[in-house]
Amino acid sequence: MVSGYLLEHLLVGSMYAEQQSAYLNSYETGLNQSDIITLVETYWGISDQNGAVEILQSLHDRNQDENIDIVYRAFENSENYVDILRSNLPHEDGLFEYYVDLYRKLRSVVPELIEQKVITGFTQLKKAKDSSWNYGRGAFLARCCYELGYISEKELKEYLAKSHNELKKYCNTWKEYTTSYIFGRAIWGGGNNNGMVQIANDLLSNPKSPLKSRTYI
Repeated sequence: MVSGYLLEHLLVGSMYAEQQSAYLNSYETGLNQSDIITLVETYWGISDQNGAVEILQSLHDRNQDENIDIVYRAFENSENYVDILRSNLPHEDGLFEYYVDLYRKLRSVVPELIEQKVITGFTQLKKAKDSSWNYGRGAFLARCCYELGYISEKELKEYLAKSHNELKKYCNTWKEYTTSYIFGRAIWGGGNNNGMVQIANDLLSNPKSPLKSRTYI
C-alpha cells in the first residue's frame, strides 16, 4: 500500500483507475493480467518497452501544444473565429482541419458541461485544459506497463512524480483535476459523460476515497 507523498503522485491516475475498478493506493492495479494486456495492447498499441516509453511520453507532450490556446481564443471570439484560426495556426497539411475540428468540439462540449453543472463557464477550463485527461491516463497506463514488466518500479515512480509535478502547473485542486479529466474525456469521446461525472463525485465525496481528505494537489 502506498502512502504519503508517493500516494499523491499515484492519485494522478485515480480517475482512470476508477474507470477500470482498479486499486487507488497501490502500484499494482489489482486487475487480471489478461485485462491489463487487453487494455495496453489493444487500446494503446503497446507491446514492449519502447512502445511504453513512446506512448507515456506522448501523453505528457500533448499538454505542451501551444496551438490549443489559439483554438481557445477563437472559441471566446466566435464571431471572428475563422480569422483567428487562419491567421495564427501553422499552415501545414491537415493541421488546420484538426484544430477546426477541435474548435467545433468545444462548441458542443462546453454547453453540455455547463448544463451538467460540471462547470459554470469556459473560464474554468482555460488554465486546466484537458491536462488531467492526459496526465491521468498516463499515470494509470504506467502502472499497467509496470505490471507487464515494460518499465521498472523506479521508472514508474519517476513517471508518477513527474506527472504530479507537471499537473500542478494546470490544476490547483483535485476538484479541478476531475473537471479537467471530464473535459478531456468529453472532447475525445463526445457526450454521455454522466458516468465520468459520477466517478468524479464519488472520488471527491466518498469517505473511503483517498481524495476525500485532500483539497490541493
